[in-house]
Amino acid sequence: MGKFNEAAREQFLEALEETCSVKHAAARAGINRDTAYTHRKQDLAFAGRWDAAIERGLDDLLGEAYVRATTEKSDRLLEVLLKFRYGEQMADRLAVKVEQSTGLDPATLLAMPHEDREQLRALLSKYADAGRNVLEHDNAQR
Repeated sequence: MGKFNEAAREQFLEALEETCSVKHAAARAGINRDTAYTHRKQDLAFAGRWDAAIERGLDDLLGEAYVRATTEKSDRLLEVLLKFRYGEQMADRLAVKVEQSTGLDPATLLAMPHEDREQLRALLSKYADAGRNVLEHDNAQR
């Protein structure tokens, strides 16, 4: 493998931004991955540029995913983007906690069209809100 000079570093960082892959970036720069990681540990400025390249690459990837999710109307890709960006918040909002049998088969729910699931989710949310109001009223009466 060649020497990791300034030109090789630039090639590495450009490829890293394009691919977010250390393996591919190292190959393009003519080095092995261990050499890249060693330089990252020893050179804080290089480590900062590495992190910035990854950040720009991921930002581009998310931008492309957003375009595909909205222009190609990919509900699944949009869901993945939202879960990636809002993780715990989305999990809390989308999770349906079943404490007893409801007769709703999970496989059937997953096979439903997205619009139907959204309508069902909204309807169940209304019932859940009504149930909470009844419980609060009962507790206040005690």
